[in-house]
Amino acid sequence: MPAALSVAASAVQRWLLSHRLELERDARSRSALLGDLLRLDGEPSAQLRRRAADAGWQLGGWHVGLRIGAPPGLDTVASTAQVTRVLRGEGVHAVVVEHGDGWTGWTTFAQEPTAARVHALADTLRAANRALRRSAGAHMGVGRPHPGTSGLISTVAEAADAARLAATRPEAGFFLQVDQLGMAQLLLEWARTDTFEPAARALLAPLHDQPGDLIRTLSAYLDAESSIAETAAVLGVHRNTVAARIQRVERLLGIDLRHRDERLALHLACRTVSRPAG
Repeated sequence: MPAALSVAASAVQRWLLSHRLELERDARSRSALLGDLLRLDGEPSAQLRRRAADAGWQLGGWHVGLRIGAPPGLDTVASTAQVTRVLRGEGVHAVVVEHGDGWTGWTTFAQEPTAARVHALADTLRAANRALRRSAGAHMGVGRPHPGTSGLISTVAEAADAARLAATRPEAGFFLQVDQLGMAQLLLEWARTDTFEPAARALLAPLHDQPGDLIRTLSAYLDAESSIAETAAVLGVHRNTVAARIQRVERLLGIDLRHRDERLALHLACRTVSRPAG
């Protein structure tokens, strides 16, 4: 009996190793194909279309992108099947690809979906995210509907933006759809353009040449997640000094730093103007 069990255990281990290698090979193939799609500048080649078709991916139609973030250390390759099952359990048939610390995916409609259908999709994805959060600590972002291959690239990028913010918003259930983001989404898109740096400098211009090094103080304050005490420690000044400078910043810029989107705007601007040239 011990000898038989040893032989069986060895066979199971070999099967598990073979299965794992197969999962990793498939994951690398999907990730490579997704990377080639996301790097496109123009229409996909016939070869790329053929690879997408072989993978069962539709490039035509209207796509809604998903980005599911996972906590560090989670085995995304092993968890892909579970993510797919959870989505299908909510009636969402989506492409799911291991991508960075999580998964990038999308679902496709033959025709442009109505606002009601997009809203219904968001509700089902929110339910799926709750299930994934319980089992894997996930967070999710969802893009807008866009047509064709270029639209697929756009909606996936939107979903990634939404997911980055969803990871920091427990009050939203760690789930955000792009249409919920408002100013934050605009800023995230804007920060990737050549026009952002001059706009960031213009936004912070009222703080230049003011006593108290207000831009450095504001940047440290935002890096410290609005902690007066931590900002004071970083700058080596009294906390009352920091509080007074932040009040002056709000007055000079005409903003309220209690608002999340205004903090985001200024944080992006501070990071941009303090970035080394080149």
